[in-house]
Amino acid sequence: MLDELSTDLPPLGSVRAPKPLRIGAVYPATDGIPELSRLARLQNGVLHRDQCRAIGLHRSYVRNQLDAQRWTAWGDKVLLLRNAPPSRRQLMWIAVLDASPIAALCSHTSLELAGFKPVATEAKQIHLLVPRGAKVTRFPGVVVHESRRLGEERWIQDRGLARTEDPRSVIDAAAWQPWPRFACLMLAAAVQQRLCTPAELDQALSYVGRVRHKAHLRAALVDVAGGAHSLGELDVAAICRRHRLVPPNRQIRRRDQQGNWRFLDCEWDLPSGEIIVLEIDGSHHMDVAHWQADMRRERGVVISRRWVLRATALEVRFEPHVIVADLKAIGVPTT
Repeated sequence: MLDELSTDLPPLGSVRAPKPLRIGAVYPATDGIPELSRLARLQNGVLHRDQCRAIGLHRSYVRNQLDAQRWTAWGDKVLLLRNAPPSRRQLMWIAVLDASPIAALCSHTSLELAGFKPVATEAKQIHLLVPRGAKVTRFPGVVVHESRRLGEERWIQDRGLARTEDPRSVIDAAAWQPWPRFACLMLAAAVQQRLCTPAELDQALSYVGRVRHKAHLRAALVDVAGGAHSLGELDVAAICRRHRLVPPNRQIRRRDQQGNWRFLDCEWDLPSGEIIVLEIDGSHHMDVAHWQADMRRERGVVISRRWVLRATALEVRFEPHVIVADLKAIGVPTT
């Protein structure tokens, strides 16, 4: 039986290696047209019809690919060189090319390209900035924002896609939040992730014009510049101002017993020489892994001769009077 099977196989020396896949073959009907292949690779398989004409692609060729369902038309201007739903990056290209020549990705989408870790559900949508009154196709999943000053805006090219600069993107993402609390969180998160500095955000806020939550954002920037990196820390800063408590030192870096650097949320140096630490726990601290890590962390702080108070983010937000009473009772002075 083995001999019978082996007679059907070609001689070992006659086996041919498979032909390598040509790069242009990733998108159908682009082989043999170098400029079309180049644009397809550069723009993730999305082209404007004007680009097709510019490289000498005849309208009948485009129409044949659409009729054969190799390509897909998105609106009247844009072509997707595949017959499947677009990926997220392709949808970004579709939105920008449809609204060109003056259009840029903005807000959460621009921050996504910069590597920002999202903190809001708005990050799932594609945010596009266009001039006021521009006529653009309303694609599902794309949110269009209009600006009177878009011609004066500065933006950058991110792998071919136009997007607003990081500080402006952060301010837009914050101003378009429905609640000021989460608007302030956007500023804190951007600084924490080292996307931009408080000074850059303050400069962007000064030239952005009238935006929602502007007063809250300016107050938050003062706290962020002082070291606040979370909503809980921002709330503590507001509580201290409201109740005339000495503001804490924030995000203080200390070495633990193992020599590792640890960051403490809020810390007060009392006149008596004692040190008070307030640690603010979000909901993720209820996880078993976080809970155990927090206990180990607290032991290390106590061993360093500090008093540790713990509070949940909900307590700080909804029961600030309890936090204030405890801080006063342990000796935090007033201003």
